[in-house]
Amino acid sequence: MYFIEWLMRRTLTASKKDITGFEGDMKQFEKATEKYGKQYRGMQERQVSDAPSDARSIYRMNDTYMDVRTFFDEWRGGVLLGLSPLLLGLIIFPVLVLPGLTSILFTGVVAEAGRAASFGDYIGVVGLWSIWFVMVAAFIYLFWIFRMECLVQRHIVVRFNRKTRKIYINRPNFAGGNRVYDWDDVVASVDPDDQVVTKKRKREILMLFLFKQRTGAEYHDVVFLGAPLRSDHELYALWEYIRRYMEEGPASLPNPKCIPSFPWPWRSLLAPWSFLENKWAAAPWSPGMIALVMIVSPLMLIHAVAHWCSLLLCWPTYWPRQLRRESTASGPV
Repeated sequence: MYFIEWLMRRTLTASKKDITGFEGDMKQFEKATEKYGKQYRGMQERQVSDAPSDARSIYRMNDTYMDVRTFFDEWRGGVLLGLSPLLLGLIIFPVLVLPGLTSILFTGVVAEAGRAASFGDYIGVVGLWSIWFVMVAAFIYLFWIFRMECLVQRHIVVRFNRKTRKIYINRPNFAGGNRVYDWDDVVASVDPDDQVVTKKRKREILMLFLFKQRTGAEYHDVVFLGAPLRSDHELYALWEYIRRYMEEGPASLPNPKCIPSFPWPWRSLLAPWSFLENKWAAAPWSPGMIALVMIVSPLMLIHAVAHWCSLLLCWPTYWPRQLRRESTASGPV
């Protein structure tokens, strides 16, 4: 789940030695950041949509702060599924296989066959123990990949506090870590001068850029915000929802349908469906779409189970004490 954030952090914090061969691209990127940093200054005050929408992306909202989800929550389960043979082997071998075979080394008898152990039996026991230690070593080596979606906080949360006029990003250290930025320094992936947007079904991502020229930080930062958005119209509507919340308050907005914090299984069923949702909307109940859904439904079910297991192997998002106090403050800190 956090692979894209991890990759983005590595890219944005790369040294000159690490980007050898890409110096030209990085120079172009730096020029673009300077351009957008100047062009879109003050975009927080400019309306971009007449119909603000929570776009199924809000965890919590009150008069002081609003918590918003990030984009790649549905992209989880693949690591757990890919490492499942290794994980099962790590558990099954020491519980069901190795204890009974190990007794051969101490008794010299194969209890199941009622005979004395042969040289081949000893070799087999040692070989199985060796296989298990290799699996342990492989798991240790691949643990950083496992942490991308298991044994880590369940979600990345972006908190917008309209009283302190700051945004607070809560995420694992390897994915960028906790950060605090001024609301006025945010540049969103919308164009305030172009409000002609369509409702054509396609996957969109609302990106928030925090350019170091504006934030004063050592590196740029990027946040991929919101649920998988279904059109650029919905993208603009979500940004307008956030913008109005920060500039005008929750009274100017429709009440959001907040996302539950508990990992209900039915929400994991929606994760694989999000990849087919736009195709289905384009041709609902057509023979081709029905056939496609029937063909991929076993894979979707496997993905849903892996997605839910991944959530269960994570813990709820925890805000450190200082960040929690500041991000929930009802006045400037």
